[in-house]
Amino acid sequence: MPTNEQFFETPSEQSQVKAKIVVDYFSAWSRVMRDHWDSTIPIGYIDLFCGPGTYKDGTKSVPLLLIEKVLNDPRLSRRMMFSFNDEDENNIACLKQAISSVPNIATISASIQYSSKTIDASFGHNVTVAPNIPILSFVDPFGYKGITKELISKLIESNGSDCIFFFNYNRINMALSSNTKFDEYLEGIFGQERTAELRQKLLPLTPAEREPVVLNALMGALKEESGRYALPFKFYSKEMRRTSHFIIFVSKHRQGLKIMKEIMYANSAKDIDGVATFEFKDSYNFNSDYEQLCIFNRPLQSLCEDLYNKNKGKQKTVKELYDPFVYDVSNYFVAKNVKDALKRLEAENRLVVISGRKRKYVKNEITMPDAAVVKFV
Repeated sequence: MPTNEQFFETPSEQSQVKAKIVVDYFSAWSRVMRDHWDSTIPIGYIDLFCGPGTYKDGTKSVPLLLIEKVLNDPRLSRRMMFSFNDEDENNIACLKQAISSVPNIATISASIQYSSKTIDASFGHNVTVAPNIPILSFVDPFGYKGITKELISKLIESNGSDCIFFFNYNRINMALSSNTKFDEYLEGIFGQERTAELRQKLLPLTPAEREPVVLNALMGALKEESGRYALPFKFYSKEMRRTSHFIIFVSKHRQGLKIMKEIMYANSAKDIDGVATFEFKDSYNFNSDYEQLCIFNRPLQSLCEDLYNKNKGKQKTVKELYDPFVYDVSNYFVAKNVKDALKRLEAENRLVVISGRKRKYVKNEITMPDAAVVKFV
């Protein structure tokens, strides 16, 4: 396992995708806050493990990418506040230096705070977050110490606030199989009672069976702490084809879920029907070939049957049909998948479009507008 210093030599494929997901979500989230939130209220971004800002090969990491985006948006730059923390004071010094060299940084430099606090098990209990300010937080520790459900709850407490955090599944899975040495950290994540239950549940399970059990326990713990929507995205180890970690998106707001689903979809491996698996398949483990799901495992066909069986004889708009799937964390479907299913049902003469579609084809592609009214026959 690389050290923290080695980690910042050059970004792995996994790190690049993780950064892209965070940056893309920040871009979408900050636009929503800029356009729809009280213009007198600041907008915040917190990074508790910010790193030095650049890799040694010169690649920019998340803090610099976000600073540059904000500087390109005058309306946003007037309201944006940044808080960068890293226990390593050298990382903070490097980040300050990197940010100071960004063109026009003087226009927002007063809105950037730096600190070198230790993020441990007690941090979530002691930290206070400014109320009434929407905040996007990124919590990306090298391991998993300091990640607690209480901390995540604090970070999403204010309306409009969301959190993206690194969940080191490999290390946590091992800790759940060890003695009680790591219980303080595990209980901070899952809670005392759930940690004990989880240990017992995992005892007879195979590695493949353990993963969904651990994830479900995490989702349950987050929901207890006001994280109404939690969405995981999976990464594999750089050395072998096994789960390394997840990034977890947590929000109280369904619009945030919809936006992040679309972003994770765009960065995910997909099956032959275009349904995402919400995981990144790297070139080392998968030889740059995004292995398509088995022909016998076709979620889109199951979606077609579900839509038809629940709506036979009914009329609904396309948006009314896809919304329940888009706002549901128990599936990985996005609006495009539901529209593809509707197109398939139309081709099978089990559905007709009765209004709201001006043209059936655009550039030889069947259209399925949000406002179109369809009838299942």
